[in-house]
Amino acid sequence: MLDTALRATLNHLIGQHDWARVRLKAHTGCQVGIRVAGVSQRFRIDDTGLLGGETSDDADDVMIDVPAQAIASLTDGIEGVLAHARISGQAELAETVGFVARHLDWDREADLARLFGPIAGRRLHLTARHVEQAIPASAMRLARNTSEYLVHEGRWLADRTAFDDHVAQLRHLRDDLARLDQRVARLDRNESKR
Repeated sequence: MLDTALRATLNHLIGQHDWARVRLKAHTGCQVGIRVAGVSQRFRIDDTGLLGGETSDDADDVMIDVPAQAIASLTDGIEGVLAHARISGQAELAETVGFVARHLDWDREADLARLFGPIAGRRLHLTARHVEQAIPASAMRLARNTSEYLVHEGRWLADRTAFDDHVAQLRHLRDDLARLDQRVARLDRNESKR
């Protein structure tokens, strides 16, 4: 069930880009394995450049191994995940699969237009893009406002000048303690000579 859904999703994305099908079609019959956090899926590239379900127990021509911690990098896009992934196997096929994975983008607008019509699809796409851009900006503003409140209103955090003053006082105290320690050591040496 999961492999069928994943294959259908990947084929949908590949199908939106002729260049991706052409690149993959050059490797017809090759088997590609994907292992994400220990869960493996296998696909065979068919003669149309899409991923077929008929695989064999033979060794994969290319294996993409994505560790579990790489999933957290998904917020950085596929580039963030692929930075942690290990791709092994036939060099030319590995390079092609990596290139397609890095450059494959979902054409949301086309899918939304097919579901809701061209005008509604365009507006939904633009709304989704604005929301995507607004979330990080809103998070930055929230973080800035929260830190400003904690520093100035709540007095729970020190502002930069107060922090720098405190660091300077600590350095001065450290230097005083070092001088005192040297003085005590000198007195102990003088006392032991007597």
